[in-house]
Amino acid sequence: MLRRFMAVAGLFVLLGISVLLAGCAQPVETPKPVEEVLLGGRITFAGSTTVQPLADIVGQAFTALYPEVTLDIAAGGSKVGIQAIHEGTVDIGMASRRLSAEEAEGVTQHQIAVDVIAVVVHVSNPVEDLTMEQLHDIYLGKITNWKEVGGADEPIVVVIRDENSGTRGAFDEIVLEKETPTAPELQKALTAGDMAALVAGNPNAIGYVGFGNMESELKVVAIEGVEPSKEAAQDGSYRLTRPLLMFTGPLTQPLAQTFIEFVVSSEGQQVVEANGWVPVK
Repeated sequence: MLRRFMAVAGLFVLLGISVLLAGCAQPVETPKPVEEVLLGGRITFAGSTTVQPLADIVGQAFTALYPEVTLDIAAGGSKVGIQAIHEGTVDIGMASRRLSAEEAEGVTQHQIAVDVIAVVVHVSNPVEDLTMEQLHDIYLGKITNWKEVGGADEPIVVVIRDENSGTRGAFDEIVLEKETPTAPELQKALTAGDMAALVAGNPNAIGYVGFGNMESELKVVAIEGVEPSKEAAQDGSYRLTRPLLMFTGPLTQPLAQTFIEFVVSSEGQQVVEANGWVPVK
């Protein structure tokens, strides 16, 4: 009888302890899913004036997802972006040409699009097509009158980009085989917008712009019978193409990598394609 009483008493003691522990226990907080964590901060950019408007457009889609992030997107040319990354003064550099081995040292490159360089003239110019050799000779001053390529008897006004421009670097490499333009009375455009304005304002001018920077008041000239397009760039029939790059360095903050991951994602590449550039995916 005593043993049964002790057993029952022990059971009540154990039950009491369990109830006490249950009352003292703190609820476990379930962590938020990663995608619900709000990103915030500032990402700085510098570089190609061709990539800058693309960065702006994709940036709008990015900040719609992450409204606590601000983007400071400057230009200056591809060389400026490369130098800024090496100096650690920006998070993301932008270039519209391939980097040399020296420039690429210590840099992580991300191709975000393919750009097509369009050769452009004034809308009144009757010339429809040029060969690569003719284009080469125009920029080296061997052809100086439009009548030599089927146009009017007027002098050709050649417009180039400045030395910091990735578009200039790509054009000189593809068309001029890295020779320096030597046409008479060269005019120089600092930005893609300046190039478009100079050509649109002069009936005798010829220039080049990234296809994503085309203006409606410019006339595009076919090269070797092929007009610039997404399809012609992808199948290789149009030769004036170049990569559009973003790149990071050792001092780039992690938030910038999130932006680049968005640009190369399927969602980011849809934005690229919808705005006139050729996606890499």
